[in-house]
Amino acid sequence: MNASGWSAAELVGKAVLECGSGAGRFTEVLCETGAQVTSVDISSAVHANAASNGHFPRLRLVQASIYALPFPEESFDFLFCCGVIQHTPDVEKTFKTLFRYLRPGGRFCIDVYAAIVAYPHPRQLLRPITKHVPPAKLYALVEKAVPKLLPLSMKLSAVPWAGQCLARLIPVANHRYLGVTDRETARSWSVLDTFDWLSPRYEKPQTRRRLERWTQELGLREVSIERHRGLYVIRGVK
Repeated sequence: MNASGWSAAELVGKAVLECGSGAGRFTEVLCETGAQVTSVDISSAVHANAASNGHFPRLRLVQASIYALPFPEESFDFLFCCGVIQHTPDVEKTFKTLFRYLRPGGRFCIDVYAAIVAYPHPRQLLRPITKHVPPAKLYALVEKAVPKLLPLSMKLSAVPWAGQCLARLIPVANHRYLGVTDRETARSWSVLDTFDWLSPRYEKPQTRRRLERWTQELGLREVSIERHRGLYVIRGVK
């Protein structure tokens, strides 16, 4: 959420569309601001999100495809979509479809894997196999592997100068750079993100030039495209 540049005060009472919410890690943060959050995911992860965040009175959870959202166009003040569009069949179509639901003057934050940077990652060697494993079985395997691999990844990431590169040798998500200190939170986030690395059928990183072209074609304003590790974060105003 820090990557969005939004403050909690800006979101109070505003209509926020969160696309690809998964189990709801960011949903909770959005709801805590007092926003009216509509959180969408195509998978059954919406049930896990409901179990975690269903107590928020201003949360609406919907299971639907980004390509067929059941909402009026231009009905949201904020658009948030992180960890999603690179895993869709047509990334350009996905990116442009999202903006149909954002009001003119509305603000957005979308991220996508950065081309070239994302390619030399150990998940690229594993995904041709793991994407064919049934999700429930793969999730169970990830849950078993993370407690064994994460401590090693954390130790490697602490090595001066070379830590970030060394940690990439271990195929497990490591959130050391976020300053996560609670072990259970670190383990939980690692399980979710490692599963996200290995399970999707599609993974299509994008170049900065292509993202710039899309934002220009949509006539978006105040656009910034920043690389955060292996991601491009695109922010601006419709």
